[in-house]
Amino acid sequence: MGGEAKQFRLLDGRPTVCWAARALLGALAGPVVVVLPRDDLDLGEGLLHGHLGDDANRVLVTAGGARRRDSVAAGLALIGEARTVLVHDAARPFASRGLVERVGRRAAQGRAVVPALPIHDTLKETDGDRITATRDRDRFVLAQTPQGFPTEVLERAHANSDPGEATDDAWLCEALGVPVFWIEGEPLNRKLTASADWEWAEEMIDRGHVRWR
Repeated sequence: MGGEAKQFRLLDGRPTVCWAARALLGALAGPVVVVLPRDDLDLGEGLLHGHLGDDANRVLVTAGGARRRDSVAAGLALIGEARTVLVHDAARPFASRGLVERVGRRAAQGRAVVPALPIHDTLKETDGDRITATRDRDRFVLAQTPQGFPTEVLERAHANSDPGEATDDAWLCEALGVPVFWIEGEPLNRKLTASADWEWAEEMIDRGHVRWR
């Protein structure tokens, strides 16, 4: 976003990371670990306490690493004896409390679980600007977060050899041979990446589709 840290960008006057944390705090017991760039720890902690009130007392802040998996591993080190863990992207501010609860229940039953959306558009495979194949969209879904896991499963997945630059934690579990299941995600649980995504997010707030409380 032009050098601006996405997790601190404001939505309706509140940092995106605070929006992302509030559903976790409302739906889950135990600590919520927020992993941030090392240089932004004090800033992030101040923003979380400033916008989350007493709920911020359950938030632990720690520094991330060079890769996504390094950052998740840093968070795992702080969750204590929790038997279930959920991993969520700070750039997905609108996950509902209900979605978090559904993922948490499945994970507590011993499953690795990912919220996802079916694909309704025709799915093409490309090589540069050339289309090389059309794929069966019924066999694909669009993965979201929070993703839920039995803690020992995710810890084993992170200790396993790296399958590449893993873009989510379910990928690490798949590389370990752990079955991963999916449940229906939410269209509002969109990852904010490009300028158009932020315009959409602001419109959802303006229209009242999403509220802070």
